[in-house]
Amino acid sequence: MSAARRLTRRDITLFTISAILTIDGLAAAAAIGIQSLTWWLLSFLCFAIPYALISVELGTCRPSRGGIVHWVKQAFGHRWAARTSWLYWINVALWMPAVFIMMTGVFAQLFWPNMPLSVQIIFALVATWVAVAICCLSMDTGKWVPNIGACCKILIVLLLGIGGVVTALRDGIANAITLSALVPQWDEGLQFFPVIIFSMIGFDLVCCAGDEMDDPRRDLPVSMLAAGVLITVLYLFAVFGMLVALPVDEIGLISGLLATLERLLAPLPGSDGLIILLGLLALFSFVSNIVTWSLGSNRAAAEAAHDGALPAVFGIEHPRHGTPLGASLLTGVVSSAAIILYGFMAGSAEQLYWGLFSFASLILLLPYLLLFPAYRVLKKQDGHNPDGWQLPDNPWLIRLVTVLPLLFTAQAAVFFVLPPGRFDSPHTLSTLLGLVIVMGIGEWVCQNKASPGKEVLGECAVD
Repeated sequence: MSAARRLTRRDITLFTISAILTIDGLAAAAAIGIQSLTWWLLSFLCFAIPYALISVELGTCRPSRGGIVHWVKQAFGHRWAARTSWLYWINVALWMPAVFIMMTGVFAQLFWPNMPLSVQIIFALVATWVAVAICCLSMDTGKWVPNIGACCKILIVLLLGIGGVVTALRDGIANAITLSALVPQWDEGLQFFPVIIFSMIGFDLVCCAGDEMDDPRRDLPVSMLAAGVLITVLYLFAVFGMLVALPVDEIGLISGLLATLERLLAPLPGSDGLIILLGLLALFSFVSNIVTWSLGSNRAAAEAAHDGALPAVFGIEHPRHGTPLGASLLTGVVSSAAIILYGFMAGSAEQLYWGLFSFASLILLLPYLLLFPAYRVLKKQDGHNPDGWQLPDNPWLIRLVTVLPLLFTAQAAVFFVLPPGRFDSPHTLSTLLGLVIVMGIGEWVCQNKASPGKEVLGECAVD
């Protein structure tokens, strides 16, 4: 076995949980109301399950160092791979500020309730560069941040769910769970529906480190199954706990998580200390979110740079660890610029958080509009591959697992731009303007750099 193979089955499972199980979007998802439970279930069935199956098949039949970028390249060519690598990388750089604004808000709730917005911005900038530094470490060291972060998230989510059940039995629930309330409604609350789709993306992320797995063809199916089951149960459990504890109109995008924990834990002895402990675990989980995604997206960007799809600066590696130093530093620069720019535009931390979060999430969805069609193309090319895990080669089944997640992804992308139930022209126009700028920069990069180079996004050898 190569010394470079550092990710075991346990690491892959925890890495996937850390990537997908995000607590920063739980409050926004719960803000939809009781109907969010139905939307979660529908999204699991129609989006998460097909998406996970596709990721397992491509990750085992075509294990690579580029993950989604490699698969899009094989299906649609070098130019579309260049666009995918740009979007896959830039979304993390733009999402990082939103996560750290959320992290700053939780810190303020715990220790500095009246923290000025300017100080919150400085706090977020410091957190950004701490995350960048971690991403420059070796995978042997860096992988422990996602591993520990996954455990922190599991603990927090379990307490949300358990606390919700106990509260319901003791005091009743804050929002009545009735059949009519569970029926999905096309109303203003669905502005947060895309958060549900966003919260289930990440099954393919670990495949960007295909060359660092012990045995992807053996470990990926088991790891994805274990992670998928845990994530499904934990998300539903956590959202139920929040809806039991707080009326929908009291769930704040930043304050919602800690407020729910305070409500649920208040009857327990020593609840103040327990809340601080869980708050600190939540702070660490925010860092692990960003580190997990950066470990994957920066590797994909570096390999794309080696392949001539992105500028060479993305491919600069750490002289000792071999990690994507250039891509990581660029992530920090873009994130810092976004924090400062949005900080001047936002009137509050929650407004700043949602502006950054919704725009970055929209960018994240775009590569998946290519992933699902790419799978269908590659499925036709592959035939039966005895070395990897595959779905049965049934035309109707392949159409189903391709079209369903594609439709849910497209719907979520539209909702980020045009929230249902209302028309917010400043939000829509600023989002579209930002999208044009990001796509324009990406297209310029593609036009100038997307020429076939040395083939480094090939499939990994498997022991």
